[in-house]
Amino acid sequence: MAVRMNRRLQTDAAPLDELVELVRSGEIRIPTFQRGLRWNQKDVLRLLDSIVKGYPIGNLLLWRRPAEAVSSLRIGALEIDAKATDQALFVVDGQQRLTTLANTLSEEGQSDPRFALAYDVSKQDFVPRSNASPFEIPLPVIFDLSRLLDWYREHPALNDDPELVTRANDVAKLIRQYTVPIYVVDNSDPEVLRDIFDRMNNYGKQLSRAEIFSALHETTTGERIDNDSPTALGNVSNDVHAATGYGVVDQDTILLAMLARRGSDVSRDIRREFSTDISSDETREFPDEGPDLARERLTAAMIRAVHFLQTHAESPHFAFLPYRYLLVVLTRFFSHFPEPSSATLRNLRRWFWRAASLGPELTKGSITQATRALCSRIRPGESEESVKALLAMVGEHPSGSPTVHDFRTNWAATRLLISAMWHERPRRISGIEQGEEYSFSDLLAALGESSTANAQIAYVYPTKDLVVEERSLPGDRVLLPEPAAVMPESALDELWILSLRAADGDAEAEATLASHFVDRKMAAALVDGERGSFVRDRQEALMRALRTFLSRQAEWEYEDTPPLSTLALDEDDRDDPVARAYVAN
Repeated sequence: MAVRMNRRLQTDAAPLDELVELVRSGEIRIPTFQRGLRWNQKDVLRLLDSIVKGYPIGNLLLWRRPAEAVSSLRIGALEIDAKATDQALFVVDGQQRLTTLANTLSEEGQSDPRFALAYDVSKQDFVPRSNASPFEIPLPVIFDLSRLLDWYREHPALNDDPELVTRANDVAKLIRQYTVPIYVVDNSDPEVLRDIFDRMNNYGKQLSRAEIFSALHETTTGERIDNDSPTALGNVSNDVHAATGYGVVDQDTILLAMLARRGSDVSRDIRREFSTDISSDETREFPDEGPDLARERLTAAMIRAVHFLQTHAESPHFAFLPYRYLLVVLTRFFSHFPEPSSATLRNLRRWFWRAASLGPELTKGSITQATRALCSRIRPGESEESVKALLAMVGEHPSGSPTVHDFRTNWAATRLLISAMWHERPRRISGIEQGEEYSFSDLLAALGESSTANAQIAYVYPTKDLVVEERSLPGDRVLLPEPAAVMPESALDELWILSLRAADGDAEAEATLASHFVDRKMAAALVDGERGSFVRDRQEALMRALRTFLSRQAEWEYEDTPPLSTLALDEDDRDDPVARAYVAN
């Protein structure tokens, strides 16, 4: 295979048998910035069909550079003992195709059902491997001529039909000799690769901004665990979740948090983020950081921000966060001010819930504009002034309050309501622990890595039992932080029994119902089967609870008093009762 060119960008084409051998030997490697394998079996079947029909499957872009030895390099289901080499070829574009072909055409790859395929010579089509028919020849056998000859000898029914043998031979030849165009970047300057990668991404299928960032700023040592491993930004999310139980934050939010802590303009050019050549109009608040140190410090700042949300703001999990940009802003704040005063934390909590109530409307623009505007208010070295500037952006108490008529757990207003429902500390409605409050640990264990609380929401009445306008109302939903395995689809039976007990004077049953915003009137409607009355009355109760919760958290009516540390009191003022009263408040 003539891909060992001299300099810069060169082109060639290679047959599949040589490409697969380069993967198996560890000479072709999947760099860490590549996203995990996203193809399913249908995608694999389409790729193979294109190959035998002679259709183009796209170019490969490879980057030649040195690579360390890796004793257990994982590529899909393959485990490779890769030797150190100064001529490794890292895949910049074409990872999905190369991983698929190397696994589908190797026996070791057959443990993954996506790759366990065969060619049915009687149907002349690729099929899932079943080992049930001699006419279904596994693809690793098709790909290996000696194994194919053995297959003919071991299956007389196939060997006795020359036409079927011819079909198998033709497919084997088409696969082994199919050639793929290759571009090799033979240049040690990563800027060349970055420019090519950036242009290819813009011309072809779009990657996310976070994936591009990872491609531009992650090292490519080849020490990848497997093809489903996260990028380094994904590792930040995993580390934050491991430390807090907060859930796995999406990589786009992680990227914005990375940018926000290093500068307020989160829409800046990510290609130059760690460049040492910064123009006069660019600002980096941590100019000496490299990518690894920046990710380490980002993780620490996000953990502090999450602890604030969980312990001060009563927003316990990512599934409850109404707007992701609020976490971005908080990450910037806690990066610059890791240990704010208690008064600052109180004002920061007020800001969080005021901003959550207003949403992006607080800047009358896009989420990006809101994020940039809020981050610009956080000035290094000015903790109290930064919080004051954030509070000034949310302004006065809004004229209206959020109302939820369509319960969707990925919508901001619904997440505000779920937060209010959790604040009531719901109790268990069944089991031996019936009547006990769900704990914070129960909630985190139930939500796990989820990005929404959809699996912890149970219906009261099945939607088919309600009129159309009542089916999506929150009045028909209850929050039950149970693991998915024991989560009931409907809470009707349990609430009905509790309502009967409450009617007989059972105080514990009544308290359990109250924790789910069910009063005596609603309980009676539940027992009497008055579905519409129950849902509508509970809807009103939930909206009242939401307004009360937001008012309590945002504290619109309170003056945002500066902390004691900012007051310039003379010694004589300490005896002034007015000054003492001001400080006490």
